[in-house]
Amino acid sequence: MIILYYIFFSALSFGKEVPVSVLMDMAESYSHRIKAESFSIKAHESSLHQSRLIANPLFSFQGGSLKSGGQRGPIMDLSLSQPFPWPGKRKTRIEFQDFALTLSKFEKMEVDLQVRHRIYVLSAELAALQELESHYAERKRRFGLIEKSLRSRPLASPKQQVDRDLIESQINLLEKGMIDLVARKEALSWEIKIFSNLDFDRVLFPWDSLPGVLKKEEFIQLVVNSPRYKKLLIQSEMAQNKINEARFEARPDILLGVNYRQENVAPVNHFYHGMVSVVIPIIDLGQHSVEAARAEKRRTDAIRSFENDQILSLIHQAFSEYEGSKKALEVFRLKNLSSLENKFLEAEKSFRKGFIDALTFLQIDSQVHENIDQIYLSRVSYVNAVSQLHLLIGKGPQ
Repeated sequence: MIILYYIFFSALSFGKEVPVSVLMDMAESYSHRIKAESFSIKAHESSLHQSRLIANPLFSFQGGSLKSGGQRGPIMDLSLSQPFPWPGKRKTRIEFQDFALTLSKFEKMEVDLQVRHRIYVLSAELAALQELESHYAERKRRFGLIEKSLRSRPLASPKQQVDRDLIESQINLLEKGMIDLVARKEALSWEIKIFSNLDFDRVLFPWDSLPGVLKKEEFIQLVVNSPRYKKLLIQSEMAQNKINEARFEARPDILLGVNYRQENVAPVNHFYHGMVSVVIPIIDLGQHSVEAARAEKRRTDAIRSFENDQILSLIHQAFSEYEGSKKALEVFRLKNLSSLENKFLEAEKSFRKGFIDALTFLQIDSQVHENIDQIYLSRVSYVNAVSQLHLLIGKGPQ
């Protein structure tokens, strides 16, 4: 934690550029949702300790007066008893609380992963938009210079006027694109800041260390490691425990005790006896509670089967997105960025010299910057697909 805060204050000192790893750690430490799950674990731990305790003993005292013949004297009754649950009943209660605690731990693990993956994906998109913003700004600047150059020409021909109008329209479209980009970037920044409670200007994302080739068969096998899958198993075991608990519930608790009675009437009498109290189960046999628990078990098993199918479906869907984004990543390579920018500059020079008209120049510009957009956005799609796959098998961001 000390190292984390050191990184945090260092980030504040040097331009507020924060790595995504720090943002994920800060979000995990600050998240109120994670804190809520931590308190839930503590509550279930206390409930488990409570279930292991036996009931408190019962002590009673009674006093009065007894008249025997012509004599009168005080009497006193003392009794001490201890209730004991029917064999097996206490065990099922402890097992249920143990299952509830385990389920709570898996829920916290799931929330931890969800928070980290959310920050990871949001940071990837924000980092991409940060890069695109600089490209949009440079593109807008150069179009502004072109427009200024066209306006400075005296006695512009009809063709030059059309070229100028086309450039002005493109500048307006660039303005709109920039407004949308900045708005999205600000929205992402605020969402990450709220999650992490950390102020920053730029996020640093490890584009060079994106995960490599993934295999669907491995993910299908590893899904059993996910908190979501393990929660389904625990819920099924809890439902079975409820059936056992319902069977035991109709069986009576046993009350064992001792009693002492003293009658202070001549002669003084002392009475000692033990006692056993048991509820006789002749009316309520608990059969309806057992049937209700069995129905709940069948319901839980049906939900579990549905959730298992859904998890497998999500893996297949995420792999389809992964395969598509992987192919896009191979087409729109980061190393192509400089050649695309050079292509735009060459088209600009040709337009200024009159070798190509404005419509051709704008077509080249549109294609170049569409490719530049996809270089970054395809990486965001790839990160999102890989993150979703890792989340489904309970694995944190790489």
